[in-house]
This record gives sequence, structure tokens and C-alpha cells, in this order.
Amino acid sequence: MLTAQARSRRRSLAWIGWGLPAIGVLVIVFMWAFVLHGLEAERARVVADAYAKARSLNRAFEEYTERALSQFDQIGGFVAYNVEQRGGHDVDLPGLLRQGLARQPGLVALYVTDAAGSVIASTGQGVGLSVADREHFKVHVDGKTPGLYISKPLVSRVSQAWTIQLSRRLQTAQGAFAGVVVVLTDPSYFTRFYDEQQLGRQGVISFVGLDWTVRARRSGDCLWFGETAGNNFLVHELARAPEGTYRATSRLDDVPRLLAYKQLADRPFVVFTGLAEAEVLAEHEARRSAELAIAAVATAVLLAVFGALSGLVQRLRRSERQRQLADRRLREVADNLPALVAYIDTAQCFQFCNATFDSWLGLDPAAQVGRPMAEVLGPAMYEARRAEVERALAGERVEFDVETPVRGEARCLHNVYIPDRARDGRIRGLYALSSDVSAQKAVERQLSALARVDALTGLPNRHALNERLQEALARAERSGDLLALMFLDVDRFKDINDRFGHGTGDRVLKEFASRLRGSVRATDTVARLAGDEFVIVLEGLGTDVEPTAVAQKIVAQMNRPFEVDGQVLVVTTSIGVAFHRHGNLDPAALLARADGALYAAKTAGRNTFQLSLL
Repeated sequence: MLTAQARSRRRSLAWIGWGLPAIGVLVIVFMWAFVLHGLEAERARVVADAYAKARSLNRAFEEYTERALSQFDQIGGFVAYNVEQRGGHDVDLPGLLRQGLARQPGLVALYVTDAAGSVIASTGQGVGLSVADREHFKVHVDGKTPGLYISKPLVSRVSQAWTIQLSRRLQTAQGAFAGVVVVLTDPSYFTRFYDEQQLGRQGVISFVGLDWTVRARRSGDCLWFGETAGNNFLVHELARAPEGTYRATSRLDDVPRLLAYKQLADRPFVVFTGLAEAEVLAEHEARRSAELAIAAVATAVLLAVFGALSGLVQRLRRSERQRQLADRRLREVADNLPALVAYIDTAQCFQFCNATFDSWLGLDPAAQVGRPMAEVLGPAMYEARRAEVERALAGERVEFDVETPVRGEARCLHNVYIPDRARDGRIRGLYALSSDVSAQKAVERQLSALARVDALTGLPNRHALNERLQEALARAERSGDLLALMFLDVDRFKDINDRFGHGTGDRVLKEFASRLRGSVRATDTVARLAGDEFVIVLEGLGTDVEPTAVAQKIVAQMNRPFEVDGQVLVVTTSIGVAFHRHGNLDPAALLARADGALYAAKTAGRNTFQLSLL
């Protein structure tokens, strides 16, 4: 017959036998849920940032396209006005056409036809050639197409090159059809906006008509003119709104992209800009693989630990008659576990310690039995655990992390305290398990730090800036101090990349970042957003004169020659400065103000700064 103590011991072992696997499963499930949720949230942030970047680039591409069309239209309008005003008399058409063609990038040729479609004047060959069968002539005959008409890309009959024909109607003083003025443009001119540093190797820009014929499209080094675009997605998006974003895979090159689109005002055309999904998510996927690998290793360790403990407890339950043998086996397993295992009674005295106490803490396990925790661990280590010990002895299962000196160095231990409850509900003590999770914590800290540092310059990146700027604004609101944000970029940085290569461009950015750090206080934040864009946050300012002095200093620093790869480069910067004191301005609004001031500095001629006062 089993004694009460034996029965109580069996019940305790049974509880541990079922509890440890359940705890292990819960820990693993929680760990994986946390890791996967974090990765999914990070992916969503990366995608959202990519859409925001695509919208910004698309707005710039829209402005570029509208400006080009307006310039070409002005040329055609200039020629048409002179022809119509003089009624076709005393008009030096060749001279007029050459004047319109002069110094206009992207413009291939100009020609004028009569009412029958015959070319009567041209900047090149083709005089006498008939274009009566061309759509850009026929649409003007009946006068139902006012203003500028933009044709589909077609091969010129004279140059045999791809062109887009922009035409305007000519008419007599009485309003009769008198012919057309045609501006021939190079469709590749619209793709010069493409910047690989901003869009990547597989990004895309496209200028498409609502007839879904591509006027000009570029991805990397590939160009398309005149193809029929597969825009089923875009059709639905345009039906919903004239501007927006969506994800789609192109029929032309089978590349999945995150796209931003906008229909041109008063024109039957759409421009869209896209970032390749694979390039956008490349860094995220690398971090994902690393974190999943760490989680897999942690899972294996947890399974091994909990599996070993569970197996040991199950063996102990088989027979109380083999208790001594089971105890010996338990000690052998516990002594070889990479963790501190102990049993502590209600008086907070050790009743069991495994051999790891000796290898980790230099404590003889046998000599600690019966001694109080405070005496064995010392005041500092005991005080760090006292509250959790009291909670466990009150019947609560406790888990916590604490810094502990192990083998002469500070290590992070994950502690689990499990109450030992008797049959009548009394707490007889607790089981303590402390495992070293320092490596895992270090990897977590390293991953967290890498996610906030720009790999090229070593400066805080956009993610870190968003955190620091939010904190700086909160401090400024509490203290009432003036805060200034400076938005900078490298003047004509694209020219540096184009002339000297991206390797030289990267070294210029590193030197640029170094000079920025040397121009501000150690307490100020210098961050790189992307490309050649940088941001400086100045805190604790007394007057608005201080940022002006800093801006002047930075401009002067950049005016010193840059020596890169044996070459002396002239590098300048433009700066926009925005101020904040006692307002509700959020980080995005403050950045927008500084960006506006930067634009003003660019407009003012670059190599200077402009202020935006709040």
C-alpha cells in the first residue's frame, strides 16, 4: 500500500508529466505565432512603403510626361499659328520648322501637309510624300478632333524609326480644313525618366493610351513601343478611381509588380510606375529566412528539453518501488541538461540542485541542499528572483528572464518556476528551471539593430528615423524647446552615377554622410532615407538661428572637393529646413514641410538652403 507521501509524489509527477509537454507546446506555439505575426507585419510595412514610393515616382513621371507633351504641343501650335495667320502666304515654312525643331530634346522632325495629305514642308526628307492614310491626318479632316492628337507609335516612312506623331489641324480664315502640322517625337524620350537606383533592375514606367496601346514603356534596359498592353487590372482600377495603386503581373514580361497609376488630366492616357515585388521584398525575405531558422533551432532545443524532462517523469511514474533508481536517473539527466534545475521548498531552501550549478555558478550541488536561496545565491541574485519565488510559492506558475553572472560573464537566463502542490492543495515547494537564452537574445538584438541601420553609410535608416523623430517630437512638446528637421540631397547625384558609375556614387554618399555627422552634435540624429536623400533632426534649440548656422556649415563642408578613386569631384547639397514648437505636427507633415523647403532650395539654384517656418 502506498503511503500518503508516495501518493502525493506520484500525483506531483503525474502533473509534471502532463504539464511539461503542454508547456512546451504552448511555448513553441506562442513563439511561432509571435515570429510569424512579426514577419507578416514587417512584410505589410515593406509593401506599404513600396506603394508609397511608387506613388511618389509616378507623380514625378506624370509631371515629366505632361511637361514633354506641353512642350511638343507648343511647338506644333507655334508653327500652326504662323501658317494660319499668314494664310499660307509669305511663310518661310522650312525656316519656321527648323526654328521649332531647334534645341528640343526628344523631337525628331516637323512637317506640314496640305488638305490632301501631301507633305509640303519638312525639317527632313519626305516633301511630296502623302500621309492621307495615316490616322493622325484623318482624325483632323472633319474637324471633330480639336487641339492636339497623339498617335500610336508607328515606323516613320522616311527614317524607318519608331515615332509618335503629335498633330494639329490647320484651317483657313473661314474655318475650312487646310492640312495638319505634325511633330514627330522619339518614344524613347518618355522613358528617360527611368532611374534604376529608384526603380531597380525590374521596375517599370509606362505611358499608355486608353486604347491600351503602349506609347512608351521601359523596364531595366528593355523598351516597348506600340504593343497592346494587358491591362485588365488597370481597366478595373481606372473604373474605380483615376489614380491609385494595385498589384499585377505584366503580360509583356511576366514580372509581378507593385504599381501606381494615374490618368493624365484632360488626356486619354495613363502613366504608371511599378516596383518589382521580388526586389521590394528581397531584404525582408532574407530576414524572414534568418528568423525562421532561429525559430526552428529554438523549437528543436525546447523539444529536446521538454521531451527529456517528460520522458524522465514518465519513467518515474511507472513504479514507486524504483524511486531511488528513478531519482538517480533524474539527477543524471538533470546534471547533463544545459540548464539550472532545482527544487525549492516553502522556506525558500534548496532541496535539489543539478550539476549545472557547479559548472555555471561554481556551487557544489550537494552542499546547497537545505541552505536558503538568499544565502546560496547572494543578496543581488536573490533579490532579482524574490518576487517570482513568492508568486510561485503562492501557487502561480511563473516565467521570466533575468541577467545572471555565469562563468564570469553576464548571461540572460529564462526561468520557469512551477509550484509543487500536494493532494490537499497545499504548496510544498517549487521546481525551478533556468536555461541560457543569451545567444537567442543576442541574435534578436542584432536583427533589430540591422533593421534600423543603412548598410552603405552606417547611418540610421528610414525605419530608425521614424522612431527617433516621433520620440524627438514628444520631447520637444514636453520641454517646449525648438526642434528643426533638415531634408538634404546631393545635387545632380544622377549625373555622378551616370558619369563615374554607381561604385563611385556609393563612395560619394559615404563621404557625404561622414561630413554630415561631423557637422552636427553627437546628440543630433543624422539618417539616410533612400538614394541620395538624408535627414537631420536637431533637438534642444534655443532660437531658429541655430539651424541656419548648421545649414551654412553643411553647405560649406560639401563645397570642399570630394576625392574619390583618385578623382576630384565637385559635390554640393540643397537643404530644406522645417521648424516645430508647440504644435500638433506629426512626423510625416514635418518631413513634407522640409521636403517643400528642399524643393524651394533646388528651385533657387541648388547649393543652398531654404527655411519653412511653422
